[in-house]
Amino acid sequence: MSASRALTVDVSRALALPPPGSLPVTGVTQRTYENAVAQTVSLATRGRTPGENAIDLAFFTAADVPEAAGVEGKLLKDPGIDDYAIGKEMEERFPGVAMSPSAVFVQNSYGPFGYAVGRGTGGEACLYAWQRLAGKDSLFRPKSGMISVRLRVCDPSATEASLLRLAYGYGFNAKLKRPGWNPIGEAPAPAPELGQAGAPIYPQAPQPSFGEASQRPQAVSPRLQRRRSAVHAESQAPNTIPPKVLEGYPIVPPPPAP
Repeated sequence: MSASRALTVDVSRALALPPPGSLPVTGVTQRTYENAVAQTVSLATRGRTPGENAIDLAFFTAADVPEAAGVEGKLLKDPGIDDYAIGKEMEERFPGVAMSPSAVFVQNSYGPFGYAVGRGTGGEACLYAWQRLAGKDSLFRPKSGMISVRLRVCDPSATEASLLRLAYGYGFNAKLKRPGWNPIGEAPAPAPELGQAGAPIYPQAPQPSFGEASQRPQAVSPRLQRRRSAVHAESQAPNTIPPKVLEGYPIVPPPPAP
């Protein structure tokens, strides 16, 4: 017995979706195994680098999660996150592109993840991110199931920072109806000051959407720019000795600031 044939499913049945305002989803392909459900969530591909932008992920059941890479019979094997496995995946998904893994520790809402960046055809930015989620009972033999995620994207109008926001902002859209399946864990409790008097919460500054970081710099009005220049010049000016007030003479106020 082998895995089911690849089926095209509706976007609403995607196991994971990119953050709002980023790359749109163009299709979802699904395969079902005895121990997992795997999907390729295809994303809009605007660049010239060979390959498809996509989120490849698999939801493994809570029992008998194999450890070797590849597909064997009716079971889907854990692709692994070691250097050799990740390097082989990047060679297949970024042909001819030199990808550099990042040594910076990063973490999204679900936990730590790794990523690599590179420059594709025409110098466009490319990113590959990987994440493995398992319950705290055992990382190598998880009793609560496991999720494997791969994110591949190249885009000519994006920067490394905007591509990285895809890895930070993607979200799961489903779960397996299996007893004990909970690789993500329970959601954290809300902050204790939420809704309480005397604890104001201020809105965060709006972040640029996908691909806008290098195209839409923040505009500054001429008046504000002159004011900033005046403040900067004042801070750079040397300390001056205040004029001595002579007795018997009127005090002349200084001219108004421009």
